[in-house]
Amino acid sequence: MNIIQQILESFSGTLPNDSKTAAAIARNASPEEIAACATEEGLHALAGALFEACEEGGGANAALDSDSHVVSALTSRLQEFRKDLPPGCETAKLIDAGARIEEISEAAQKEGLTSLATMLFEAEQEQDKT
Repeated sequence: MNIIQQILESFSGTLPNDSKTAAAIARNASPEEIAACATEEGLHALAGALFEACEEGGGANAALDSDSHVVSALTSRLQEFRKDLPPGCETAKLIDAGARIEEISEAAQKEGLTSLATMLFEAEQEQDKT
């Protein structure tokens, strides 16, 4: 799966169904158009991730799917999610402590942070492949 598709899937649980961004994704708009909609709606983490992937060549760049890039992107995404979490929640504490993906994922799932748990689950699956 290419990196742009991974980004879109990891954010899918966080988008309101009636948003312009969700509509753009549903009609298979270009990543640039989806990023523009996300920016307009204040979904800066999604827009930033898409802009970065587009700058690097998106799905056409095989290097984006390498393990080191996935780990780097995962770390970046965790920090984006962390900004929006209350300091006292277990998931935030585990991210701050640099806990293993599995631990953070479990806490995110327990706390109802579905999109984060899904993203981490996918990262776990990628790790298991190697």
